[in-house]
Amino acid sequence: MLMKMAFDPKEHQHERFNPLTGQWVLVSPHRLKRPWTGQVEKPDEEKIPSHDPKNPLCPGSSRPNGKVNPEYDSVYVFDNDFPAILPDVPSPEESDDPLERARGTTGTCRVMCFHPRSDITLPLMTNAEVRKVIDEWTAQCVDLGKKFQWVQVFENKGKVMGCSNPHPHCQIWATSQLPNEAIA
Repeated sequence: MLMKMAFDPKEHQHERFNPLTGQWVLVSPHRLKRPWTGQVEKPDEEKIPSHDPKNPLCPGSSRPNGKVNPEYDSVYVFDNDFPAILPDVPSPEESDDPLERARGTTGTCRVMCFHPRSDITLPLMTNAEVRKVIDEWTAQCVDLGKKFQWVQVFENKGKVMGCSNPHPHCQIWATSQLPNEAIA
């Protein structure tokens, strides 16, 4: 007599429902056990100082726009000096050409530093410090959500993911339109 095996989401393939798209997505966690001969990124072994006065995200440092950060000792939020979305830009004109369709969008981008030290990341922070980060995420979402349809908090961690600065921080983007995934 065969005993029925219990489902283990870390071992057995299954599909998960994406409520944003209404689609089912295959998950095959057992494939992580296969031999790998593809590219493997070396861990970043760069020694990050606790404070670098030339780092524009550190307390007391100058940013590229000439502004100087305060000597912050907890989370610190400021408008991104190089935003992907600007609050006041003209909208494109309508076009009958299907390849030239465009619409205007507005928004704002902020940067949130998690900690004054550059050599600290979320997993190394105390519970109280992480709580301050979460509370500020919430406050930013509530504040920006009063003006914009979509608020997104995200962190690009590491050079391979496009992070341009090792200081612990995230981006907060707010836009006047919902992204496609949220609309679905």
